Amino acid sequence: MIDHVIHILPDSVANQIAAGEVVQRPASVVKELAENAIDAFAKNIKIIIKDSGKTLIQVIDDGMGMSEIDARTAFERHATSKISEANDLFAISTFGFRGEALASIAAVSQVELNTRKADAELGTHIEIEGAKFITQQPTLCNTGSVFTVKNLFYNVPARRRFLKSDALEFKHIVDEFHRVVLAHPEIAFTLIHNDSEIYSLSPTTLKQRIIHIFGKNYSNELLDISVETSIVTISGYIGKPNMARKKNGLQFFFVNNRYMRHPFLYRTLINAYEKLLPPETIPSYVIFFTCNPNTIDVNIHPTKTEIKFEDERAVAQILESAVRQTLGKTDIMPAIDFDTETAINLPPFSNNKPIHIPKIPIHSDYNPFNDITKKDIPHHWEKLFDTKIEETSLEQTPSLFDEQQEATSKASEILQFKHQYLLMPVKSGLMIIDQHRAHTRILYEMLINKYEHEDMYSEKLIFPEKISLTTDENLIFKELVPYLQKLGFIISDAGNGTYDIEGIPHYWTNFNLASAVDQFIKNYIDLEKTPDLDSVHHILASLAASSAIANGQSMSESEMQFIFDSLFSTSNPQYTPYGEIVFHIINTEDIEHFFNQ
Repeated sequence: MIDHVIHILPDSVANQIAAGEVVQRPASVVKELAENAIDAFAKNIKIIIKDSGKTLIQVIDDGMGMSEIDARTAFERHATSKISEANDLFAISTFGFRGEALASIAAVSQVELNTRKADAELGTHIEIEGAKFITQQPTLCNTGSVFTVKNLFYNVPARRRFLKSDALEFKHIVDEFHRVVLAHPEIAFTLIHNDSEIYSLSPTTLKQRIIHIFGKNYSNELLDISVETSIVTISGYIGKPNMARKKNGLQFFFVNNRYMRHPFLYRTLINAYEKLLPPETIPSYVIFFTCNPNTIDVNIHPTKTEIKFEDERAVAQILESAVRQTLGKTDIMPAIDFDTETAINLPPFSNNKPIHIPKIPIHSDYNPFNDITKKDIPHHWEKLFDTKIEETSLEQTPSLFDEQQEATSKASEILQFKHQYLLMPVKSGLMIIDQHRAHTRILYEMLINKYEHEDMYSEKLIFPEKISLTTDENLIFKELVPYLQKLGFIISDAGNGTYDIEGIPHYWTNFNLASAVDQFIKNYIDLEKTPDLDSVHHILASLAASSAIANGQSMSESEMQFIFDSLFSTSNPQYTPYGEIVFHIINTEDIEHFFNQ
């Protein structure tokens, strides 16, 4: 008989379990090592990535470095230079305080460290594999630290299998990179992926850092926000309403230079833009909250991205007031940006030359009708205006309705509710259909059928449309271009994140191409939560969702009837390709129950 069932885990196993909280994916390693470099007062930080961090993550800094003893101690569990007692947790102003990061990283990878303090002749070289110490010896190296992390999760194959595609994992790395570099525009950063330089950022102002990362489009679209109170100081930039987008992009909250997520403050900011935003769009913002560290708790979540303020309602009221004031005092008109690094060369006026008003030659006796003769007028010209033009309310969706059947008498029974749901009486009660999800299912099955039967041909555009993507968007889109080309798109890479779309599939008309691509990338990234979709179906589902009729869009009776009929001719009408419910039926008994209580 076994006397006991409880035993102490070996350190190597305990470290692997602890690593699950801190090291969720390669991006987590990049975040922790970059923040350690910032805490070491580095002025130049270089991050080198291979295979989206699965093979190599290297962070090189010119910070203060570590002594031989500190370098070894840093990899021990609970080792930290920031905390000596429990109360210190509530007065933290730096990043790498938790004391678990290096031990956790070393537990699931092969780590090398070269580090030297400025006053030391020799540095220290350390190698650790799977939390097991391999070697430590003196070495020649520059001042600062070089952390090299190889083969992440090599000893935890189950964790490695759950990593996403290289493009999506690198997207997470870029997201973490953005959060770090925006919080510290005074530091130079370089990001290299597979020997290609993705970013090379010099020390600059916050506004210029934003423009360098997210593009020159933001040059004249950022509004300065600044307010100082005894509770909190708020500073940064918010975007003009016309720059709002349908997907997340430039949305960042920082507290004491630490990135945070805060749903309550997010809703507060959205409310401050009340009635100024287009439907289903999100404003841009990079907002910094500065307050006494004693008034916030940053240790409520392992990744330290969820922050709890002592008086959240007061902070929210200050934020809303600051945003409304900034929007109110701005006329939302294009402005000249004098805070730019590009010189504007204007020709100087000469005091010696007189100023002349430009003269435009005008023929006062000219009559254009004198040039028209009867032979220039087409015979039976009146018939040119006999054609009736039918209007459609689906100008921004694919021409799915070109293939529609004639509406039946049921069309009059379908009601559109709030331009989002279709209500239809059925035998068992009342059916409620989400119009966007229903259209997504219809388009998805149409795309699968055309893809599998290679029923694709392209229509050349008279004027090719140019789309410009941010660096992280380009990383995703570049991987998807071959699939889109097989679907009938004609796309050429113009370099620097710019693409020329020269042709579209024959079934694709009447929609904003740039907006569709923007939404397509967002949907593709969101669908990484659905691992059972293979890459092709993943792309088809994303394309269908980005092209389906939007919620908030009006539909005619015939269009609603077509959605209803087409939905129930699909293989799985109840769910979208990624598992969202399409319709719900309220039983007659439940409806009658409301009135018989």
